Amino acid sequence: LEPGVVSAHKVSHAGTTHYAIDAIIGEGMKSTSGGIGVENLQGSGLIAGETSRAYEEVFTLSYITGRSVGIGAYLNRLGQRTIQMVNGPMILTGFAALNKLLGRSVYTSQDQLGGPQVMVPNGVTHQLVQNDQEGVQAILDWLAYVPKDTWSPPSAVVPVDPPDRDITFTPTKAPYDPRHMLAGTVTPEGAKLSGFFDEGSFREYLGGWGRSVVVGRAKLGGIPMGVIAVETRSVDRRVPADPANPASREVVEPQAGQVWFPDSAFKTATALRDFNRGENLPVMIFANWRGFSGGTRDMYGEVLKFGAQIVDALVEYR
Repeated sequence: LEPGVVSAHKVSHAGTTHYAIDAIIGEGMKSTSGGIGVENLQGSGLIAGETSRAYEEVFTLSYITGRSVGIGAYLNRLGQRTIQMVNGPMILTGFAALNKLLGRSVYTSQDQLGGPQVMVPNGVTHQLVQNDQEGVQAILDWLAYVPKDTWSPPSAVVPVDPPDRDITFTPTKAPYDPRHMLAGTVTPEGAKLSGFFDEGSFREYLGGWGRSVVVGRAKLGGIPMGVIAVETRSVDRRVPADPANPASREVVEPQAGQVWFPDSAFKTATALRDFNRGENLPVMIFANWRGFSGGTRDMYGEVLKFGAQIVDALVEYR
């Protein structure tokens, strides 16, 4: 790079001198005059490509602790697994720029564009936290299921429950919460019912998206594994109104239990890919589906495409 492109200062540490970058500002004055826009775009493309390749080769996880804009938002998605802090929106363009483009004040905050009320239901955010302390804990909790390197199997731990124990929760013929079957529950009378996996080991991810399927990670006999289960109860899918379109209204779409819809089929395929890439997890699928929703709305919503991706993910599974 030409002189004046980078603003930096010297830093001495352990007898060596380094330069800490303060800003990449372009040539000349700290303005758009004589800037390095092309180089910045080249760098963004390079980072995006490396992140995409990294997801295929190693474990990747992004924590969004503050505003993530443009290429930053794309990097989160390219790394696939994301933990979002409630005050950390992911956006492509700021709300002020969009208002200027539309010629009127439509949006009032960045959260309307990429806050958790958008990114959790659309499946970009895997887990939502309230503050950085929760965020760091969520990262450590996730790493507890990840092997030490790409070539190793999951790291088993001494199980908190005996592998030969009885499972005291019994599924009912009536719709029930599948999380109780996975993790156990406590009855209204105070009786403790154990679930399929080791006590306290099940963690749900992507809980706000594709809610007719439950996915997460758990341990069985101390061995980490991926989990996919079926929601037997009916749920609602909510599509928010678009502030840029005054005629739009919130849409509530009911979804029957034990059925794959476009979003839950995509969620299933996504979970399989995540378990398989960088995590090397054996997967436990509690297959209790009646099939795919094949109505006009869901066929138009690409249920056939996302259903096929489930097969692709299973074929690729190591």
